Amino acid sequence: MTTYDHEQLAQLLAALPPAPMGLVAAAQELPRVRQSLDDLLVRAKEDAELRRLLVADLESALAESGIRPTPRILDEVRTRMRRL
Repeated sequence: MTTYDHEQLAQLLAALPPAPMGLVAAAQELPRVRQSLDDLLVRAKEDAELRRLLVADLESALAESGIRPTPRILDEVRTRMRRL
Protein backbone atom coordinates (compact mmCIF):
# COMPACT_ATOMS: atom_id res chain seq x y z
CA MET A 1 0.00 0.00 0.00
CA THR A 2 1.32 3.42 -0.96
CA THR A 3 1.45 6.09 1.71
CA TYR A 4 1.27 9.77 0.85
CA ASP A 5 2.11 12.85 2.83
CA HIS A 6 -0.12 15.92 2.86
CA GLU A 7 1.78 17.65 0.12
CA GLN A 8 1.54 14.68 -2.24
CA LEU A 9 -2.18 14.37 -1.56
CA ALA A 10 -2.65 18.07 -2.25
CA GLN A 11 -0.85 17.72 -5.59
CA LEU A 12 -2.96 14.71 -6.56
CA LEU A 13 -6.19 16.50 -5.63
CA ALA A 14 -5.13 19.62 -7.53
CA ALA A 15 -4.61 17.51 -10.64
CA LEU A 16 -8.24 16.35 -10.65
CA PRO A 17 -10.68 18.11 -12.96
CA PRO A 18 -13.23 20.37 -11.28
CA ALA A 19 -16.52 18.83 -10.26
CA PRO A 20 -19.36 19.36 -12.76
CA MET A 21 -21.36 22.51 -11.96
CA GLY A 22 -24.62 20.54 -11.77
CA LEU A 23 -23.13 18.32 -9.10
CA VAL A 24 -21.84 21.29 -7.15
CA ALA A 25 -25.22 23.04 -7.34
CA ALA A 26 -27.07 19.90 -6.23
CA ALA A 27 -24.73 19.43 -3.29
CA GLN A 28 -25.22 23.04 -2.23
CA GLU A 29 -29.01 22.72 -2.50
CA LEU A 30 -29.26 19.44 -0.59
CA PRO A 31 -29.37 20.85 2.98
CA ARG A 32 -32.17 23.28 2.05
CA VAL A 33 -34.19 20.55 0.33
CA ARG A 34 -33.77 18.19 3.27
CA GLN A 35 -34.92 20.87 5.70
CA SER A 36 -37.89 21.74 3.48
CA LEU A 37 -38.88 18.07 3.27
CA ASP A 38 -38.54 17.65 7.02
CA ASP A 39 -40.71 20.73 7.63
CA LEU A 40 -43.34 19.61 5.12
CA LEU A 41 -43.58 16.12 6.60
CA VAL A 42 -43.85 17.47 10.16
CA ARG A 43 -46.75 19.63 8.97
CA ALA A 44 -48.29 16.66 7.15
CA LYS A 45 -48.14 14.58 10.30
CA GLU A 46 -50.25 17.19 12.09
CA ASP A 47 -52.49 18.24 9.17
CA ALA A 48 -54.83 15.65 7.63
CA GLU A 49 -55.69 17.93 4.69
CA LEU A 50 -52.02 18.38 3.79
CA ARG A 51 -51.52 14.60 4.03
CA ARG A 52 -54.49 14.14 1.69
CA LEU A 53 -52.99 16.61 -0.80
CA LEU A 54 -49.62 14.88 -0.67
CA VAL A 55 -51.22 11.51 -1.34
CA ALA A 56 -53.54 12.83 -4.07
CA ASP A 57 -50.91 14.75 -6.06
CA LEU A 58 -47.46 14.50 -4.54
CA GLU A 59 -45.62 16.23 -7.39
CA SER A 60 -47.85 19.30 -7.33
CA ALA A 61 -47.82 19.51 -3.53
CA LEU A 62 -44.02 19.41 -3.49
CA ALA A 63 -43.74 22.00 -6.27
CA GLU A 64 -46.14 24.30 -4.41
CA SER A 65 -43.89 23.94 -1.36
CA GLY A 66 -40.85 25.01 -3.38
CA ILE A 67 -39.39 21.51 -3.68
CA ARG A 68 -38.50 20.24 -7.16
CA PRO A 69 -40.11 16.77 -7.38
CA THR A 70 -37.23 14.69 -8.71
CA PRO A 71 -37.61 10.88 -8.81
CA ARG A 72 -35.30 10.54 -5.80
CA ILE A 73 -37.24 13.10 -3.76
CA LEU A 74 -40.55 11.49 -4.72
CA ASP A 75 -39.28 8.09 -3.54
CA GLU A 76 -38.00 9.60 -0.29
CA VAL A 77 -41.28 11.35 0.47
CA ARG A 78 -43.35 8.27 -0.34
CA THR A 79 -41.19 6.18 1.99
CA ARG A 80 -41.42 8.73 4.78
CA MET A 81 -45.18 9.21 4.25
CA ARG A 82 -45.75 5.51 4.96
CA ARG A 83 -44.31 6.10 8.45
CA LEU A 84 -46.74 8.94 9.29
